[in-house]
Formats: sequence, structure tokens, C-alpha cells
Amino acid sequence: MRSHIIDNWESQDEPEHWRIMCDRILKNTHYPVGLLELYQHILHHGQVGVIDSPEEKELLLSELVVKQQGVLKVHNRIYELIFDSNWVESCMRKFV
Repeated sequence: MRSHIIDNWESQDEPEHWRIMCDRILKNTHYPVGLLELYQHILHHGQVGVIDSPEEKELLLSELVVKQQGVLKVHNRIYELIFDSNWVESCMRKFV
């Protein structure tokens, strides 16, 4: 599974589900860096408490995270492996 889906997700993404999720964050005109920082915080801590910020709402719309019992966490293990800390750091370099 890792070599077919996780490591090569960009070439395996048909229909373009994961690319759309990625674009929703990276092409956000208001706060892509804030979205990446929040997502990275969720990755590192496993979850964060909900405060209903615009960044949280955008991450929820991207479907990378879910809201459960007052916290945000990564939607599932596959997303956590595809959109990992390396992905976040790579994306952050595009905005520096």
C-alpha cells in the first residue's frame, strides 16, 4: 500500500481527490501559511481544540481534518501519511 498509494500519491490520484485537497490549502489567497501551520500543529500534537477560526474552517473544508468532540484531528491515517510533516515543510518553502 505504501509504495502504490502513499509514496506515489500524485501519480495515482485519479480522480483528482488528493490534489484538490492540496490545492484548497496551497491556493488559498488569504492564509495558506496559516493553514499549513495549523495543520502541522495538528500533526505534531494529534489534535487541537476548536476555536472556530477561519483557518480551522478552511482546513475542515479541505477534508484533511475532522472536528470531533471539540477537537480537530487528521481525518484518517492515509491522509496523515500522505500529507505528513515533510509535505508541510515542502509547501512552506514555496511561501518563504
